[in-house]
Parts: sequence; structure tokens; C-alpha cells
Amino acid sequence: MIKLTVLPLLLSLSACTTPYHPPRFMEADARFPGLIDFVREAPARTVDVMLVHGMCTHDARWAADTVRTLATALAANTAPAPARAAETGTGIEIIPATVRTPQGEIRFQSLIWSPLTTPLKTQLCYDQTDKSPICQGSEPFQPRRASLNARLKDLLLDDCLADAMIYQGAARGEIQRQMREAILRATAQTEQSAQSGPPAPLVVISESLGSKILFDTLNDMLDEPAASHAAAAAQRTVDRLGYLNMAANQIPTLALADQRLPSPGALAVTAHDSLQRLLLRRRGPALRAAGLARLTVVAYTDPNDLLSYTLERERYARKDVEVFNVLVSNAGTWFGAFERPDLAHLRYLENPDVAGLIGCGQPRSAACR
Repeated sequence: MIKLTVLPLLLSLSACTTPYHPPRFMEADARFPGLIDFVREAPARTVDVMLVHGMCTHDARWAADTVRTLATALAANTAPAPARAAETGTGIEIIPATVRTPQGEIRFQSLIWSPLTTPLKTQLCYDQTDKSPICQGSEPFQPRRASLNARLKDLLLDDCLADAMIYQGAARGEIQRQMREAILRATAQTEQSAQSGPPAPLVVISESLGSKILFDTLNDMLDEPAASHAAAAAQRTVDRLGYLNMAANQIPTLALADQRLPSPGALAVTAHDSLQRLLLRRRGPALRAAGLARLTVVAYTDPNDLLSYTLERERYARKDVEVFNVLVSNAGTWFGAFERPDLAHLRYLENPDVAGLIGCGQPRSAACR
């Protein structure tokens, strides 16, 4: 009887695997710093971090949870200082927080753009089986759906993919305008402190659609007249970027919307995407004195994430830009055949493997416990 009871349990355990835990590196020479290394080597032992979430509804709790996860990865006795009140003024909320480590101080600014798209997404509330927070009070959906199908329709399509549809359409210009103002507000404090010494390194941690919105906006700011405040602020932001972490990268597929069809009979020519354009505009050699001449780009991808893509190293790597791809498992794979698509796409910054690599680098920094 005991054997008959244990056997199904063993079969269940063996049926669920995490093939990319621990993470695997697509590049054999993967060596990159972590947040802790940037803090330790920064001229004033201070690093600025810009956090930008991806598609799907997010709020201030996401910012607090992400900062807390990264702080835990850096040191067991480190926690974020109490955050000041969030800055408002546009539809994008800026959530500040500070993490103090034995190596120095990390100043986080989390840009929450999700409220911009909420009014449009509520038009799909009638279709949700289990109503999300933004759909509370809407009429129940009557047709019966299989439980997993309902979960994926409610979340991945009605709440998440809807963001990508909105951004790629008529609302794109307004979203970029709001992001432009948020970038200017988020960098205003660091712009002032930079007048008294070398600029603090900037680390960007962005997810899925958030990466595209951020890169598009910075490129548009750089296209403004060179003497303008926005262009100058964007150039300084790009120049002091030393570490770019991209989770759930969607640039390859979203970039398709920015291209025209090739002429009949002509070979398809791949235009520079928003990330390539941004990297080409970074003035690395001018920053050697501040220790920011090289930029490290790390893309985290769960191969079972249907919405994400790795970075083709040859498209982005340059003399002053290093590119690495990290394969991770955000959830279990069942019988080698299926990983829940929602968990695969939404759990990157909750994944301790990802947080550990962002915070402590590869190989793991001696400054991390």
C-alpha cells in the first residue's frame, strides 16, 4: 500500500523539471559584472538604477517587490530604505527607493507606465472569465472556458498583449510623450549631482514591452535639436549607461511593426531596431575617465516563454558593447512538453536566479554573500 501511495508522488515529481535552473549561458565566455561591482567601482560609490516594467498591469507593489528581491540578492542584511512618496504629474508614476550596501548606495527609480493603458484595456473587461483588479464590477462572462484557457485569455491576451497592441497603434505618440517627461523627471536629481563630479553609472533593468517604449523614447529625444534640454538629457542618460538588463526581450518581434515591406523581388533588409539605434548613439570613448567606456547588455530568456526572444549577439555587440544571453526557467516544465505561458513570461524579476545574476554578476562577485 505504501509503495502504491509513493509511486504517483515520485512520478509527479519527475514529471516537472526546470531545465534552466541553474541558468545556462549561450556564450561560452560569459563574464559580466553585477550591480554590486558597479557600486564598488563607482567614483562616489553610488549607482542609479532605472526600472521599467513590461506589458500587463503593474503598480507600486511591483516596484517594491522587485527592489526587495534585488536587495536580498546583494546581501542578507541589506534592505531598501523607506521610499519617498511617488512623484506624479503625468500618467507615469515614479517610485524612488534606496538600497544601501557595504559597497555603497543604489538609487532606484521605478517607472510605472501601466496606468496609461488601463482606460483602453477596460474595453475588454466583458471578455474576462475571472475579473482582474481593473475589471472589477464588470458583467460576468457567461460562456464556459477550460480553466487554463480562461487564465491565459484573461491575463496574456486581455491584459498583457493588449498593451502591445495599444502601443503599436494610435496611442504610441502619447505614451512616448509621457515616457519622455518621466525620463526627464527621473534624471533631474542625478543631473544636478553630476555637476559636482563624475557621473554615477546608470543601470537599466527593463522588461518586455517596457524596453521598447524606453528605447524608442530615448531615440526620439536624441532626434530633437541637439541644443534642446531633452536631447542633452537623453545623451547624458545613454552615455552613462553601463549595464543593461533585459528580461522577456520582445524587441525582435515588436521591431517588425517599424519596418516596411520590401519591394517585390527584393531581398528583405532588416532595419536597425530601437536597441541597435540606441547603442550606436552611445559615446563610449568619451566616458573612459568615468569608467563607463564599456556597456554590458544581458538578456534573460526562458526558452519556453512564447513572447520572448534572445538577442543575436552579432547584431548588437561592438567594441564598446558586450552582449550575453542567459537562459532561465521561470516555472516548471511538465513532462518535457509544457510550461505555463503566463508564468514563463511574468516571473523573470521574481526569479532568484535572475536577481542573483543582476545583483552579483557572472561569476558571482566576492562582494555578494
